[in-house]
Amino acid sequence: MSDRGTRPPKRLVATGATLALALALAGCGGGGGKSAGKQNPPPPPSTQPESAANAAPGALDLKSSTGLRKPVTYNDKITVKIGGIRYVKNKADGPGQIAGRVVTIFTLSFTNGSAKPLDLNQVRVVAKYGPRRAEAKPTSYANINDFYGTVPPGQGKKASYAFEIPPAGYKSVVLGVKFDAQHKAALFAGALRP
Repeated sequence: MSDRGTRPPKRLVATGATLALALALAGCGGGGGKSAGKQNPPPPPSTQPESAANAAPGALDLKSSTGLRKPVTYNDKITVKIGGIRYVKNKADGPGQIAGRVVTIFTLSFTNGSAKPLDLNQVRVVAKYGPRRAEAKPTSYANINDFYGTVPPGQGKKASYAFEIPPAGYKSVVLGVKFDAQHKAALFAGALRP
């Protein structure tokens, strides 16, 4: 017999060593320097070209009444308008896809006629449809992107927003665009048809 006593099983030693290593690595991170507590800023939004950000392969144009196409211009010469409306009927060829779901895509544009840069980081777009004004569920499609960044004076920017709107709701559609606390929401209302 040996005086060494009982040894823990090799598996327990390996698990303990792995746990100790994980705890040691979790504790590493540059302890008490000046940068402790500071976090890196999030990565910038996608810098894909505007044409790619608004591309919707397979989408078909929708006709609309004039209320959805009439631009909204504010006193400071900032203009918001809907430049295009398209739809796609989903064929369910991937995970999470629902066959027959209709995605309606609105391409919006801002033109900055003011003397100051226009901040588009807070843009919120809401779509409602039907006689009861049901709120449409926002969704994604292809590579379309939301608005972000700023628009210099005299320039413009486009972005597309996708919503699940059933064709039965196309007779009455309202789109609201809010971009800051100083301007009222731009409202667009009308009917859509293929």
